[in-house]
Amino acid sequence: MDFRLEYIPPTAPALKPQVRFAPGLFEKMRFSVGAMPPETYAILSGSLSDPLRVLDFHPMAPPDDARGIYRNSMGTVMLDAKRIEYYANTCLYPFDREILGIAHSHPGDMNSLSNGLPGSGQGDIPSMRAQLERAARYGTPWHNFIAPIITRPGPDPVVTTWIVRLDTPHPILAETIWEKEEPAPEPSLDSELVDLLLARPDLVNELLRRDRLINSPLRIHQKRALRLVQLLHGAHKRRSGR
Repeated sequence: MDFRLEYIPPTAPALKPQVRFAPGLFEKMRFSVGAMPPETYAILSGSLSDPLRVLDFHPMAPPDDARGIYRNSMGTVMLDAKRIEYYANTCLYPFDREILGIAHSHPGDMNSLSNGLPGSGQGDIPSMRAQLERAARYGTPWHNFIAPIITRPGPDPVVTTWIVRLDTPHPILAETIWEKEEPAPEPSLDSELVDLLLARPDLVNELLRRDRLINSPLRIHQKRALRLVQLLHGAHKRRSGR
């Protein structure tokens, strides 16, 4: 018999989708849901045109029971639908923001989403899929429910981010990216200062040497101005042959 082995090239491992959180949101998470005993939650919002970038992390309280006590425990948390609707109608929709998902905490190291009977709305995954199905019925293009699980509350909480979609039966594990503030650009030299440097480098150099209390753009850019003066002096010496 003639056996022929078919070569199957290796496939690269699938890359995790990245969920990015805008600058400052790590601190909001760490001092709210990430600091309180589980389970608590926060609304994640942003733009559906950039559905995997979270622009705000808004902690919310669970609804009260008849005794005025929050309806949450170490293993469950109820969402306050009325407060969420009020928040969305007043703080999100008028500013072209949408709900992108919900972050909530779990006890211990339980960093996965809880399951339940499909269509029941009970458990993490069925309730999240129900929200996506509702959005689809209304024609809202919300396809990715961002669902971070926060464990180990304290100074360094652990965040495991999942994405729930209707076109896949299982949640997708995502990479969590916490964006940092970009450093402020260094201020540029004022045009008047540049003109002065070009016209009278000797005068500027004397001012920088003598007057340390000067309160003007000259002082703000003192080091850069002094360096420019030195360059101008060097160019002048080369031209004059000194």
